Amino acid sequence: MEENYKLLSAVLQKLQDSCALEKLILTGSWCQYYYRIMFNASLEIPLIRTTDIDFLVPNPPRISKPVDITKLLNDLGFDNDFDYYTGLLKYVHPDLEIQFITPALGRGKSKPYEIKKYNINAEGLRYLKLLQDFKFQMKHENITLWLPEPEAFFLQKILTSQKRKNEAKKARDLSTAKIIGELCLYTEDHNSKIKLIFNSLPVKWQKTILHILKELSFDLYDYLK
Repeated sequence: MEENYKLLSAVLQKLQDSCALEKLILTGSWCQYYYRIMFNASLEIPLIRTTDIDFLVPNPPRISKPVDITKLLNDLGFDNDFDYYTGLLKYVHPDLEIQFITPALGRGKSKPYEIKKYNINAEGLRYLKLLQDFKFQMKHENITLWLPEPEAFFLQKILTSQKRKNEAKKARDLSTAKIIGELCLYTEDHNSKIKLIFNSLPVKWQKTILHILKELSFDLYDYLK
């Protein structure tokens, strides 16, 4: 995975140099790499990372400085992968695949959201506003990037697991959620934030989370119920 990380670092550096990184939130499994650092190299957090990189574009994006991110990625060796059926544009490299996502608000859209100022489009997905609303900045190796608060990451993983059709991926999501969630639960300054974020969610989401936590006998069920 060393080559993957080197390429990700190059992508982050280019996005930071262009000022686009300050408007994006890194999501997905690569958050675990940074959470491991944040929690003092906690061995509980696995180093398993996929080759998929997801960047969340806030909705609305509120971008003031235009940046041609497509060209930026092309210059780093990424090819454009356009899905003619969905209209979604991804960026593929032998070591990584990059996709942009954004919260689907209201009824959502059947087509990707056009982010014209960045010359990209983003797939609209449910539950992402949770990651958009609860985020923090972390500096690592001269890169300052936005990450979801680990408490929000855990809760969002629980919510999205119910939508997974692939049982292996669902199990992996729940395993990751359990590790991150319980690490927050038993870490000072993080456990109170779990309740804060949980209580901010719609009641329907809360009930879904509690049902899944109870079903899987997660320690967090007794803490949140």
